[in-house]
Amino acid sequence: MGEPRLWTGGRIFTGHRYAESLLVDDGVVVAVGADPDVRRLAPSGTDVAALHGRLVLPGLIDAHLHLGELARSRAGLDLSSARDLDDMIARIREWAGAHPTGTVVGRGLDIERSLGGRWPLGADLDRAVDDRPLVVYHASGHAAIANTVALSAAEVESRAVEELRDRVGRSPDGRPNGVVFEEAVRWLAPLAATPVGPDDLVRTLEHLALLGLTTVASMNVSVDELTGLRSLASDQRLPLRVRAYVRLLRLGEYAPSDLAPVGVPGRFAVVGAKGFTDGAFGPRTAWLSEPYADAPDRSGIPVESDESLSEALAAADALGLAPALHAIGDRAVVRATRLLAPYIGRRGAPSRIEHLGLVPPAVLSVLGEVRPALVVQPGFVWSDFWLPERLGPARVRWAYPFRTLADRGHRLVGSSDAPYDPVDPWRGLRAAVERCDAQGRSANPNVREALAVEEAARMYTVHAGGALGEPTLGSLEVGSKADLVIVEATGLGAALRAGAASVRETWLDGRRVYAFGDTRPGQ
Repeated sequence: MGEPRLWTGGRIFTGHRYAESLLVDDGVVVAVGADPDVRRLAPSGTDVAALHGRLVLPGLIDAHLHLGELARSRAGLDLSSARDLDDMIARIREWAGAHPTGTVVGRGLDIERSLGGRWPLGADLDRAVDDRPLVVYHASGHAAIANTVALSAAEVESRAVEELRDRVGRSPDGRPNGVVFEEAVRWLAPLAATPVGPDDLVRTLEHLALLGLTTVASMNVSVDELTGLRSLASDQRLPLRVRAYVRLLRLGEYAPSDLAPVGVPGRFAVVGAKGFTDGAFGPRTAWLSEPYADAPDRSGIPVESDESLSEALAAADALGLAPALHAIGDRAVVRATRLLAPYIGRRGAPSRIEHLGLVPPAVLSVLGEVRPALVVQPGFVWSDFWLPERLGPARVRWAYPFRTLADRGHRLVGSSDAPYDPVDPWRGLRAAVERCDAQGRSANPNVREALAVEEAARMYTVHAGGALGEPTLGSLEVGSKADLVIVEATGLGAALRAGAASVRETWLDGRRVYAFGDTRPGQ
């Protein structure tokens, strides 16, 4: 995996402590510490790399993103920067004109940021495209808007009343208005499916290497995405480590061979299965114990039944798959914690709760009893700047309470949830430390919930490796995988402020996969 190499003349953050020099041989860290001590252990012929004051830290890990959807969003119609309704419609028309056949699919529409909280309806989308299906996904992925052709093709009006309840928006005349939530979003999936090939996945992973990421966990992986990843792993084309979490309630779609190891050991693995217990704050489908402050008639939506989730969790456990449950609202977090309780302490990767948007004291007590791994998205602290109005001042105090959770002994794990939030890990790191964005906005600006820079870094390194059941990932201590990133900064604080632009080199298994100035990572 490479010749021995000694990095010195800068600063090393191992994930646990600081050191002066780092020695790697055969893709593994063999020494780290004071420069004289490490040099004495270097074999003859070791390549000595001068850091010139730069900082080395473990390769960053994104423990929760959606690789296939990220590849689609990078190649498709991105509406995340739409300025208003007219601008959104103009962008859709332009895209449709350049792509004259098939369903038109837009992604990333941020209702609060782009449209001032006003949801577009099917009739609005008809102004953009009225002769073929058009589907626009909300930035959260938990809601979508469909034009008249798409609603008709998905046979929304013919669905059972129980299926429609709280899942389909209504016009004053009682007919569907084009907005759908949670399970109803799946009805549009056959129309909106766009293939993602192996090359699309490779290009996306190469882009992540530029950001200093060396391992990603792709959640809710479909059979098609899994097939593509396995093909890349078999052909030794994966530029980064990938860990897959398949769809919990659709385990029957995967053959045993789909879940088996393939390719170079350590590069790809199916780790677990992910399910949902509620929705998201944006479309007000996150399940709350009390109604939304800005919508007193709504408290969110519990997704799936406890019975179906319990059965699926048992089936996943029998297959050796670690369970991961999405839970954002406080009521959903309690629900997920209790569903996971039988699987705490399992071998391998631990049981996980994803997101944890609202964690008031009563929920903290429940979490303390069960203690699953907590996979959070610090970037949401900035993206959900509208949350105080949605939850009210008393409740929003307990939104994304990272310091409170850390002080109670929980090992927080960092991630992006990309493409539903920006994939840049440096943005997440900074949000965990600073809480407010450059405009002073925050989902919960309480400075008591801020983390120290080292604590934030551990979320994306050693804690993330532990959440994947691999303590040798995310660390630069002796015996760890030689995955590392070199940044143009003298310390973590400076690196966070500089962001992704500070990344100079990314290494995987002791081999460089990206260097600043490369026309393409890995070349």
